[in-house]
Amino acid sequence: MTGCPTDRGVAEPVGARVLGVDPGLSSTGYAVVEGWGRRFAVLDAGTIRTHPGTVLPERLGHIHDVLVETIVAYDPQAVAVEEVFLARNAPSAMGTAEVIGIVKLLARGRELRCFPPRQVKKWICGNGSAPKEQMLAMVKALVSGDGATMAKWSDHAGDAVALALCAFFEGGR
Repeated sequence: MTGCPTDRGVAEPVGARVLGVDPGLSSTGYAVVEGWGRRFAVLDAGTIRTHPGTVLPERLGHIHDVLVETIVAYDPQAVAVEEVFLARNAPSAMGTAEVIGIVKLLARGRELRCFPPRQVKKWICGNGSAPKEQMLAMVKALVSGDGATMAKWSDHAGDAVALALCAFFEGGR
């Protein structure tokens, strides 16, 4: 993915707050994670949903606006986003790529980290082919927070938390 660091050998540490984004045109997961050493807390997590019948500029604008509000509210030092997964559905992949473009633009002035899906699964679960259920369970085990709130997370919000955690892990925190 262009615009993301490709040298995974030596990584600079990320800040104390990371915005993780699981991009998708219909459902974009986002999460702000704060870290202290090996302890992590989710400050905010959710899913931005758009309707397929809505025109593209409005859909992208809604995703943009929610992410801007989140950045203004939490001022993360870094942004972590999932790289485009080559899918069989080209229109879906294109929509995801457009959301990634928004995320990269919003990361301006902040550290940007990009991760392929298999790498996220490997770092969180130890297995690059881990199922969604295992991923979500491991993410919840790695962060502190309200169990009732975490139970309401969509898969997309859980993936966004995982992406933020990967930025901490890669940064050596």
